[in-house]
Amino acid sequence: MKEKTQNLLILTGIIGPIFYFVLLTILGIIWNGYNPISTGMSEIGAIDSPFKNIINYFGFSLLGLTIISFSFGFKSYFKNNFQLKIAFILLLLGGIFMFIVGFFPCDSMCIDVSLTGKLHSITSTIPALLIPLAAMFSAYPITKRWGKKWGYISFYLGILSMASGPIMFIESLDLFSGLIQRLGIGFSLLWIMLISFKIHKETRA
Repeated sequence: MKEKTQNLLILTGIIGPIFYFVLLTILGIIWNGYNPISTGMSEIGAIDSPFKNIINYFGFSLLGLTIISFSFGFKSYFKNNFQLKIAFILLLLGGIFMFIVGFFPCDSMCIDVSLTGKLHSITSTIPALLIPLAAMFSAYPITKRWGKKWGYISFYLGILSMASGPIMFIESLDLFSGLIQRLGIGFSLLWIMLISFKIHKETRA
């Protein structure tokens, strides 16, 4: 892969997450009564949401496409390392399922009882597992290449992202479920952005 193409793919790992969170924040602000601290992100795309098409297609699905493109830039940069090949596959699958999420809105209040709602639950859970795993699988080879600091960043951002799932099931934290969910995906997307910045900086040096 040519370096210019690789850099363009890597840059989507910065642009995609930023655009996603900006869009998510704007829609949450203009939707009267929506509380991002207590309400999940998927409710903005629920079947009865006034913004369902915007967040589903230009939020979830577009984010999935940028993760897919980033994964190919990631693979091109790291080339033949076995663990990083596994990380690439996890990223690629995570991006594919994030893309698919946009076509399966959750039911009203994201209480998923319909087939479409249940498919939303499944397809949104898969990237929430695979992308943190990609970060964790990357930790050791990234340590060997960039030093311990970057290995720690990869591993602990993956752990923090993964931990958000079980934490959301703690009943006493229900009022913070929206915030916890945002932190969960946020840690994964922060990892993608930091790796993108690092690779872009090295290839432009």
